[in-house]
Amino acid sequence: MKSTRTGMVLFAALGMAFSAGTSTAAENWSMATSWGGGPPLETAAKGFAEMAAFLTNDEIKIEVFPGGTLGSPLKVTETVRNGVAEIGHHWVGYDWGIDKTTVLFGGWTGGLNAEEMIHWIYEGGGLSMWQEYKRDKFGVVSFPCGIYPREVGLHSTKKVQTIADFKGLKQRTAGAWAEISAELGVSTVILPGAEVYPALERGVIDAVEWSTPYLNKSAGFYKIAKYIVLPGYHHPTSVLECNVNAEVWDRIGERNQQLLLLAGKLTTHKVYEETGHEDASAYKFYEESGNEIVVVNDEVISKTQELAQAWADKTSGELGGWFTKILENQRAYKALWANAHKYRDTKAPAK
Repeated sequence: MKSTRTGMVLFAALGMAFSAGTSTAAENWSMATSWGGGPPLETAAKGFAEMAAFLTNDEIKIEVFPGGTLGSPLKVTETVRNGVAEIGHHWVGYDWGIDKTTVLFGGWTGGLNAEEMIHWIYEGGGLSMWQEYKRDKFGVVSFPCGIYPREVGLHSTKKVQTIADFKGLKQRTAGAWAEISAELGVSTVILPGAEVYPALERGVIDAVEWSTPYLNKSAGFYKIAKYIVLPGYHHPTSVLECNVNAEVWDRIGERNQQLLLLAGKLTTHKVYEETGHEDASAYKFYEESGNEIVVVNDEVISKTQELAQAWADKTSGELGGWFTKILENQRAYKALWANAHKYRDTKAPAK
């Protein structure tokens, strides 16, 4: 069986062949991001920029700026739509305040896991729905530029293991979980990445929901928060997005448009594989670092899923339109995968 990396090399070779023998006016773009540093900036945003330049034979060069340099790190789409930057890179759900539908693409408590999501996007029709939705609602051209597997539940200064432990907890989070967790008595503070560590250090928040073991390790949350709460009951995946200004996109021609989509796909796979690889050693690091790993009880898992589906039904009834269309499509795809464990997994041998 050919590995994903082999497939990526083939994609890259296809891209070189596709771009050979052509020339257009060179484009020099600025990329606004949500990221202060770490893997989201280095691997996902800068990785995409490097791949885009490679595939287009330097016809499209992208300079990547840290979050807050070009507009608000939580308003990247707005920055791109207004022409302050030609392209942006962020978590899709940061547009939550404008339209809650964005979290269905970004990953949410009751949604698809990472493997289901990546298949839905590239084989199940998700990408075309995504692009049509973002152009309709936000006036930008969007596509995936990274995907992460299931996140850590919390890095917390307080032990959280039962439903009762959530009451009164001050957490940093974003997206649907901000509303869903309120049903558990949690108080939410929404912060961009660069502000999370200082807030945890000063006691503004008790706990942080951020990302996977690897990304959280690079952010250093374990240095302050003793408890590492697992699994990620709130986020089965997180999807990163590239936004391109619509006028800029339309002027680069179909060939370079397709090459940028290819760069996004290659970057999405790269981010997923790198994160999965690094998560394993990050977990081992936590075990040896003096942190206490806490596994939530079954009631937390079942209750959060119950609340998530109730939230989705309620929001669908309020918003209808794109939210309902995407929700129903994803639920159907998840149902299609309901038996995947029967032909993709094995039971552990008896001891």
